[in-house]
Amino acid sequence: MANLRDIKSKIKSVGNLKKITRALEVVSTVKLQKLKDQAEALKSYFVDLMTIVSTVWSEISIFWDQKSTKAEKSLVIVFTSERWLCGWLNSKLLRKVSKDMKDKEVDYFVVWKKWLEYFKRIWANIVWSLHIWDKFSEQDLLPLFTFFDVSVNEGVYSDVQLYFNYFRNSIVQIPSVIELFPLRQESFESFLQEIDIALETPDVGNKELLIEPNIESYLVELRRQIRNYVISSALLQNKTGEHAARMIAMKNAKDNATEFSKKLKLNFNKARQGAITQEISEIVSAKIAIEN
Repeated sequence: MANLRDIKSKIKSVGNLKKITRALEVVSTVKLQKLKDQAEALKSYFVDLMTIVSTVWSEISIFWDQKSTKAEKSLVIVFTSERWLCGWLNSKLLRKVSKDMKDKEVDYFVVWKKWLEYFKRIWANIVWSLHIWDKFSEQDLLPLFTFFDVSVNEGVYSDVQLYFNYFRNSIVQIPSVIELFPLRQESFESFLQEIDIALETPDVGNKELLIEPNIESYLVELRRQIRNYVISSALLQNKTGEHAARMIAMKNAKDNATEFSKKLKLNFNKARQGAITQEISEIVSAKIAIEN
């Protein structure tokens, strides 16, 4: 009977685990859908911005062709996850960063806490860490924008790389990187291709371009807009991928709990049937012994 009690206790525990994972799956699904809608809205804005860029692309270059500083140190901005239950998402990105930054002098700017915990364990040089909610605005990213601008203007870093998980669909999240500084055309076009944006230059005919107030101010503002979009978009993509990964993990856990519960119930029925058979045998044996 002790064995039956143990199995019954396990069935109850697995049932509770199934309810928890089911609830977490529903929460992640709802959050995922909301973030997907935001990602589409942000992508629509960027398409309009890039239409403006492509209009003046042939006249004004927004890119740097060579390094503008003699610094040798690199800055790596890493977007990770804030919560648990999606570890494989972080591990894929970790392998990519470790491979790319091997034997390089690197400072890390970490957004969300999972990689912060890891970098502290390996004594990496963390210059800043940032924790924000799922629903964020440019104001929340102001410390990152400010640190980026100050570092670039002072020539502290030779280059600035942004690592994040790109959300392709609910099943596939791709570890990605884009070079934010210097903004090279090859890197930027690769990023556009990765997020499925094709630039189409509108036909303006023989009209002259009029830029206000001047070209220098225009380039500064345009680069700022592009930088803000890329960082915001990558942050949103990474957070969307986090919820998708957690949704899949919880669905698998729920399915495994269901399957394990079925096996436990089968074992429970077998054990109960065995106990009933044993009791009947003992009763029959006792009756025969009394009659004899």
